[in-house]
Amino acid sequence: MSGLVQKPNSLDVRQAIVRYLIDHVDNPSVSIFEVTSAVRKMFPLCELTDWQIGDLIARSAIDAGFAIDFDAAP
Repeated sequence: MSGLVQKPNSLDVRQAIVRYLIDHVDNPSVSIFEVTSAVRKMFPLCELTDWQIGDLIARSAIDAGFAIDFDAAP
């Protein structure tokens, strides 16, 4: 049943965010827009709003000691 695509839940999204932060640990700050875009590419069926994803990003980044760029889409 490879045709089935599962919608991610907030835990899946948070884990993806943490992986993104780990992969970018050399950066002193994290862009909400860039991470939101990366999450949307990983989970195109994600039903969370950009605001909800941004909140998860901010919480995860703060917990990991990153500075946060609260930027908007260009």
